Amino acid sequence: MKVLKMSSKHVMKVRQNLSQRLKQIGKMKLGQFLSLSEDKFESYLREVEADPLFQELKDKYHLIGYKRFRDVSERPSSLALKEELVPQQDDGIDVESLLETSPEVLAILKKVGNAVGLKQFTDFLYKGTLKISQIAQRCSLSPEEVRIFKDFINKFQIQSLFASSSSFMAPSTSSRFFKIASIEKGENGLLICPLDKESYLIKGRYFINYSRFEKLIAERKFTEDKINKISAFFKKLDLINRRTTALYQVLYQLKEIQRKFFETGNPEDLVPLTQSELANRIGICVSTVSRAIAKKSILTPQGEEKPLKFFFSKRRVENLLSKILTQERKWIKEGILSKPFSDEEIRKMLKKRYGIEMSRRTVCKYRKMLKVPSSYQRG
Repeated sequence: MKVLKMSSKHVMKVRQNLSQRLKQIGKMKLGQFLSLSEDKFESYLREVEADPLFQELKDKYHLIGYKRFRDVSERPSSLALKEELVPQQDDGIDVESLLETSPEVLAILKKVGNAVGLKQFTDFLYKGTLKISQIAQRCSLSPEEVRIFKDFINKFQIQSLFASSSSFMAPSTSSRFFKIASIEKGENGLLICPLDKESYLIKGRYFINYSRFEKLIAERKFTEDKINKISAFFKKLDLINRRTTALYQVLYQLKEIQRKFFETGNPEDLVPLTQSELANRIGICVSTVSRAIAKKSILTPQGEEKPLKFFFSKRRVENLLSKILTQERKWIKEGILSKPFSDEEIRKMLKKRYGIEMSRRTVCKYRKMLKVPSSYQRG
């Protein structure tokens, strides 16, 4: 049998090709994982955390835990209370605004909910299985409480009618986007508040204690088969961390960059931003940003739902740039300006007039997108 001999140089080349191939496979797996819908991702998370090995590594060997994300918090209790008191269905009814117009109804709803139970109260709201007089009797409501409760129910039913009729006219935003979190005003600044109390964003990323793992291996606490299983499990957790961390970083940077918009709710306060610019700022691929924001939305402090892609609009900066260039032509014609604005001068004007921070290179990019020549060519 003839043995094929390979030179050391050829062996090294084969290894390099194999290494590159494995990296490509790794990127493909990460890309597919990042593209999972939120419900499928959360289902996968539940499976991983329900695995007996997860509990063993966490509670027995203390090899894994959670590391919380900065500026992520549960939603303020007042908001959570409002949502729990009235059963939420995907019907387009703005329950929160109803409660805000009648704040005294909160205590009554809690009293009714405790007396009749959540299921019966839900059936009453949406199916009319009970009469208001029956509820008043069972809950010992005073005449004034009955009046407030009846007024709330009337408003709720009116909104329900409008919501059901308008649903034939316009597609539901919630059917197109997964509401991942709300941005809330906290005592020390803006907070990212996941809508689900059990959200992975609240728990944070997984912390894996590799040094302790090596120590336990040295102490022969695990068999070879167990070591392989744990190592494979750690790879799963690392993959999850990449996705959760990418989404958190996007939300955190948007919160910081678009701070003024979140405080005022005015679209004019949006800072021009591209996915590429955000990716560079975070230090990840632009494709990762694109996958992280796909089909996801957040609630603003003003209660408006905004798709994450909303924060990457380039239209405003193009309009402002066009405005500056129009002024440039006018001033040159009137003799006020002797030569066209350079990209650096435009950059300074955008910052001074509109509070927009961007590099000279970014100004140049937007100018080229508008098919406007350089200042030298315009002169």
